[in-house]
Amino acid sequence: MTSHSTPEPVNRRDFARTLAAATAATAATALETHAQDKKPKTTEEKPEEKPEEKPEEKPQPEPPPPAVLLLETIRQQYPDARLDKQDVLQGIYNELRGDLARSRRLSSFPLENADEPGFLFAALRIDP
Repeated sequence: MTSHSTPEPVNRRDFARTLAAATAATAATALETHAQDKKPKTTEEKPEEKPEEKPEEKPQPEPPPPAVLLLETIRQQYPDARLDKQDVLQGIYNELRGDLARSRRLSSFPLENADEPGFLFAALRIDP
């Protein structure tokens, strides 16, 4: 019988170090090849240098508010003829904005590890 030796288990820290080293090596190799591609080619004839024209950068539009995104998600996931009415959509939008505001307000209070709900358990006794 031959005994198969199993490799020793790798702990999390060693695994993370190995993974980080592999990622860094891959990134360094990619940067090196990219830098070699960008080296200017030497030719005896120099073409006329034209000033590089930069296309006008359009300002990025601001993303829509989260309530609008949630409302559109609701409209796509739950198609209904009632969701085509403007007053219904406005009501849902107002509710979503209120929910998000309450969520932000609740999230703003820092909690400690000891902060938890105070549960009180009492067994129900039914006397015969």
